[in-house]
Amino acid sequence: EVEPDEARDTLGELLRYSLVEWDEASGRYRLHDLARLYAGSRLSEDERAAAQRRHAAHYRAVLALAGDLYEKGGEYLMRGLALFDLESPNIQAGQYWATAHADKDDEAARLCNSYPNAGAYVLALRQHPRRRIDWLEAALAAAQRLNDREAEGRHLGNLGIAYANLGEPRHAIEYHEKALAISREIGDKQSEGQNLGNLGIGILTW
Repeated sequence: EVEPDEARDTLGELLRYSLVEWDEASGRYRLHDLARLYAGSRLSEDERAAAQRRHAAHYRAVLALAGDLYEKGGEYLMRGLALFDLESPNIQAGQYWATAHADKDDEAARLCNSYPNAGAYVLALRQHPRRRIDWLEAALAAAQRLNDREAEGRHLGNLGIAYANLGEPRHAIEYHEKALAISREIGDKQSEGQNLGNLGIGILTW
């Protein structure tokens, strides 16, 4: 929560005293292990929660940026994938924090709800279907908690696709039927058409 120039100056000071390390290959700073342990011991629970929330929100935005770059195609496609690969541990940690706190924290629930659709095409390439299902089930629970019916239907449909990719058409059909019911309930004709198409594919492959 400081300006970039001030942050760079502070990082420079920490680097001078060997409290952070600089990785030339990745262009990233990293806390020295002992510095991390000491800093962690000095944080209050409120400070720790605030930092984790900022981290989760930031890396949700990074995931979305990776997806935007990928969707531009051409030279940007590989940049989007490279950004995701570089930031994958942080992205996973952000999603994990959002999932762990979504049942009690509205902001965490909103983040958890939005993570699977940020950079969806990149995730489709880089994420195993089982991991995709974990993210989507967490997002589905968050959407239900927030009473976000549109997102709930979207997550159900994507769960159907994930199960279809695993060769489990029965589960796929179940989720597509639930997604179809929601799209009809909220009057979303485009989603209704997509869900009907996915349901038809699931029935044909069963």
